[in-house]
Amino acid sequence: MRLPNILAWELTRACNLNCVHCRASAVSAPGPDELSTGEGLSLLRDLAAGGTRLVILSGGEALVRGDVFDIASAGTSLGLRMTLATNGSLVTPEAAVNLRKSGIARVSVSLDGVTDDIHDAFRGLNGAFAMAVRGIETLLAEGIPVQVNTTVAAMNIAQMGLFPDFLKRLGVMAWHVFFLVPTGRGGNVEPARVRQYRDMLEDFHAVSRRALIECKATCAPQYYRMLLEKDGSSPTKGCLAGTGFGFVSATGTVQPCGFLQVDCGNIRESPLDEIWHDSPFLQMIRDTDRLQGGCGRCRHTAVCGGCRARAYEDLGDAMEFDPVCWYDVE
Repeated sequence: MRLPNILAWELTRACNLNCVHCRASAVSAPGPDELSTGEGLSLLRDLAAGGTRLVILSGGEALVRGDVFDIASAGTSLGLRMTLATNGSLVTPEAAVNLRKSGIARVSVSLDGVTDDIHDAFRGLNGAFAMAVRGIETLLAEGIPVQVNTTVAAMNIAQMGLFPDFLKRLGVMAWHVFFLVPTGRGGNVEPARVRQYRDMLEDFHAVSRRALIECKATCAPQYYRMLLEKDGSSPTKGCLAGTGFGFVSATGTVQPCGFLQVDCGNIRESPLDEIWHDSPFLQMIRDTDRLQGGCGRCRHTAVCGGCRARAYEDLGDAMEFDPVCWYDVE
């Protein structure tokens, strides 16, 4: 078994914003125990040797870390497709130039509303919306492809239909919609209810068919069952945690994904490929025969599988049913 096709590395938990839904419960300053530059470069070498093709440099706020451009350059030189996730506020013209020179293939900027009141409420800072938009414009001016990431919750669901036209005007290439998983500070945010969740996925499907940019639903495995039923096929499985997707925290902890915050081992103590292959928890969530409740009875585990992080956070068991799935409650 190879390493995951995609791996997100949380460069730091430090962030200059205080987002209400932060998965990482980010803090204001980097911790003393974060992976060093040398440890990070060793991680990249292991990923390249193990078959990983895409690395997401994330946080916290990735641009807080001073060696981020060196790390990106090193990954590019190893043949990895390097991308970066940011809130956009620290994207200066100089940073954009350095990102381009480092070989970053795409930057995702978080934007949770098409107006400043909604986005700023999510981000915990007045002016965050203006900074994010300016960051997007700065990246595009430097020729760097930009993707917008949007987290959906009850407080912004009414704006979802406004995003495609807004993003088209901005000139971004992709819109990835993340359905709130109640981890970190996200546990204090009201999620979309089951009916809202279903309606949003229906609307997102309709929008994606006419949009002129790439549209992808994330942390919404039921969407891929919906694609199978509406379109006859699905491009991927809904939940890739622990299979095609992996996560390494700022301190080297390996997790199935950033939202499923279970310690499967640490790269400071064991080789990554050993952790990825042998972790009992990773082996468990890969075994769809061990799914319980509605997910266990569902015939679509190969294309959906439910969100293991949402089951873990809401029900205390990663193998339980996904509590926002409407297929089991109707």
